[in-house]
Amino acid sequence: MRTTQGFIPAYNVQAAVDAEHALIVAQQVTDHAADNRCLQPMAEAAPAATGGPEQPINVVADAGYSNGEQAEACEAKGILPHVPANRSVNNHGDGTLFDRTEFTYQPESDTLLCPAGQTLTRKQLSRKDRAVLYAAQPEVCGACPLKSRCTVSPRRMITRHLHEEALQRMQQRATPEAMRLRRSTAEHPFANLKYRIFGHPRFLLRGLRGAQTEISLGVAAYNLKRMRNIRGGHQLSSMLRTA
Repeated sequence: MRTTQGFIPAYNVQAAVDAEHALIVAQQVTDHAADNRCLQPMAEAAPAATGGPEQPINVVADAGYSNGEQAEACEAKGILPHVPANRSVNNHGDGTLFDRTEFTYQPESDTLLCPAGQTLTRKQLSRKDRAVLYAAQPEVCGACPLKSRCTVSPRRMITRHLHEEALQRMQQRATPEAMRLRRSTAEHPFANLKYRIFGHPRFLLRGLRGAQTEISLGVAAYNLKRMRNIRGGHQLSSMLRTA
């Protein structure tokens, strides 16, 4: 896995957990250090594994899964992501300068309107960051009475994500109640896998295929234990015999 410290022998385990019974309905081992590529794949894997429940379905994840492009793709398939948007903040000056939320996007002209009523125009597109840079005119900012509350630079610049609306909808769904549900649903299975089933937080088998085999066996053991707690031993044995 490639990290900020270079390549290390590690893998990233993804899991989709049913909020009603805390069963792991889908899992995948990846070699991506970050989670933000995994929102859509895991969101689609969950209903596929359970036979496709009535849509729309709700998917709750932490800010590491923030991905506007994938959030928009999920919405198009009837999957509603509840994820805090992972956004940068204006940390220049003393920390009290106008945040990006103070600027209003005007779709008809593809510009931003600042708190003083001035216009920031589109300057360039960053395909890597999937964001558009908007900037005001230096002479306008220099004469603005709100400049001391906006920027310490000659002019204010703002980046806006190409899928900004999807990020905003995703953020609005990520209520405190949804985040509490995520913590109580997703953290428990991972703790059981790490410290009760595996007995240690490391894989023993080498390679991506070996790690996937190991986590698949661990998830099967976890789900069997979980179903025994839900159904009881006798009923679970009967169900397995007739399956």
